[in-house]
Amino acid sequence: MRLATLTPREASIFACVCDTVVAPRPVLPPVQETDAVEFVDRWLARAPRLNRVGLRALLYAAELAPRLVGGGGRLRELPASRRADALARLERSPRARELVTLLSGIALLAYYGDEAIMNRVGYDADANVERGRRLRAAEGRP
Repeated sequence: MRLATLTPREASIFACVCDTVVAPRPVLPPVQETDAVEFVDRWLARAPRLNRVGLRALLYAAELAPRLVGGGGRLRELPASRRADALARLERSPRARELVTLLSGIALLAYYGDEAIMNRVGYDADANVERGRRLRAAEGRP
């Protein structure tokens, strides 16, 4: 995987966060089989510098956060259940709630934005675009 913006460590942290938030198994494929990390990398490459710095800082904070809430280690060191528990505890914290919500939202967008995942859950973007084109043509709209 070639990344333009994220370092391999940041990509690994994001994949871990995404896997924890989405918890796709056993029904959906793991994060590593999607373009979630590449999506975030492309998004950040186009984002203002301040946004890139902010998300990087948020990723490193997420990596260390379980230690602050008694998780016993860095996020990537913990088993899935303990990672989920640590993020849930952080989400209940008034100080961290918005940041966890932000990072969770990015993870969900990145994972479920993968075309194969969208198709697997029943969303066909190409069919929707085609249906819209037919409707516009039938109504005489440009």
